[in-house]
Amino acid sequence: MRTINALLLFALLMTATGCKRITAIFHGGRGGSETLICHIDSSSAIGQPVSSPDSRHVAYVAKAGTKRLVMVDGKEEKAYEFIDASSLAFSPDSHRVAYVAAVGGKQHVVVGDNEGKAYDEADGLIFSPDSRRLAYMAKVGAKWQVVVDSKEEKLYDIISGPSIVFSPDSSRVAYLARDGERWVAVVDGSASKPYDVAQELCFSPDSRHVAYVVNIEGKEVLLVDGKKQASYDGISSHTIGDMKVLYSPDGKSMAYGAQINDQWTVVVNGKRGKSYDAIGGLIFSPDGTQVAYAAKSDVTWAAVAKAKEGKGYDGIRHLLFSPDSQRLAYLADYGEKMVFVVDGVEGKPYPFIVEADAIKQVHSCKEEVCWDAYYIEKPIVFSPDGKRVAYVAKVGEKRSNASEKWSAVVDGKEEQPYDGIGSLIFSPDSLHVAYVAGAEAKQFVVVDGKEGKQYDGLVKGTKCAFDSANELHYLAKKNTSSDGKSYDVVLVVETMQ
Repeated sequence: MRTINALLLFALLMTATGCKRITAIFHGGRGGSETLICHIDSSSAIGQPVSSPDSRHVAYVAKAGTKRLVMVDGKEEKAYEFIDASSLAFSPDSHRVAYVAAVGGKQHVVVGDNEGKAYDEADGLIFSPDSRRLAYMAKVGAKWQVVVDSKEEKLYDIISGPSIVFSPDSSRVAYLARDGERWVAVVDGSASKPYDVAQELCFSPDSRHVAYVVNIEGKEVLLVDGKKQASYDGISSHTIGDMKVLYSPDGKSMAYGAQINDQWTVVVNGKRGKSYDAIGGLIFSPDGTQVAYAAKSDVTWAAVAKAKEGKGYDGIRHLLFSPDSQRLAYLADYGEKMVFVVDGVEGKPYPFIVEADAIKQVHSCKEEVCWDAYYIEKPIVFSPDGKRVAYVAKVGEKRSNASEKWSAVVDGKEEQPYDGIGSLIFSPDSLHVAYVAGAEAKQFVVVDGKEGKQYDGLVKGTKCAFDSANELHYLAKKNTSSDGKSYDVVLVVETMQ
């Protein structure tokens, strides 16, 4: 019955896709299809192909005689004297590609058929959340300006590229710039008063307010819409990305860490908590009603939630609430081991548990051809219903080991170890868990502990994504030459039977 169902799916795909090359696949108790997206010859490609956010499209830079051009899903765009392959950026909706191209010693930002104005340099391309707008930095002589929707803003001596941010509703844009020896926050084209230091601006979830921290006479001062809210010896949430302040998801609350002399406290809506030697990892729960953070007293760290301290450890990081805001998980240093803690219960000690937002490991290298094999977007993943949780741990006795293996730990159970493992993801109904894994020079997707078809690699940045409770897709590479320099990129759609 499974084979018949898969063959019916294959027939339907052939009818729906016309001349695209489609192959039916059956492996690991799963059926599905491969659709050819493009063929890539590494002798003409520059850098690695890049996946779109939805893992359905591929873009890369290719040689065209003495020039370069961008290929999107195998279709050529205009050729230029030079294209910065590292500048390739898909819009969040995956429909547009932007990049920096050079003509006659000048640089342009190109989006589809739209070639922007020429500048001495262009950098820091960023799309708005709704994908309709684009901002970037442009150099004119010795100065820099931000260009938003092709409109030039004021020239400054320095612009902090990472600080350029669109509001959540995409209607506003802000950034930090240095004018002479002092810094200003520029919001919707208007500059604030100058300050010796200005740091980490962010919009509120409703896009109405902008918060940032400045230095005034040796104090760190929190400003919201340019108005002073608080002043301390230091302000920091010590979160991933080191944002100074946090808004709750509903925008009704604000939290940050405040330093008073040599002690730190968490301030939520202006109310101070208990003082500690240090704090870190401050987060809001998804419903915005709780905060949690790591706090240090002497040499011991503890997780603090609902004003209560948990067990002490050598270190704590990556606190995470479940989607329903009812559960709290984190990673803890336990001597020379690490443990995963959820609801206050410790898991098995491991030499190392993945703690970075993104981890990239070289999977297979043949001469100059290398893949970025494993990408972990989040170190801890709760299922949508909040009842299940998974993470990636190193299997072995020591943290550094040439023959290291990695395992997905799902609901406290250790799955088969592999040379590498990518992001874990639960299905929308929380019943399935999937991830990319590798053994030797091959990669495949594991669903509920069962391996799928093996491939020669996955496209850089691609994610294994569920389209429904029983269907997922990803972009894979299939070598068409023995040296791995020529390969097909295919969209793989798998269905759980």
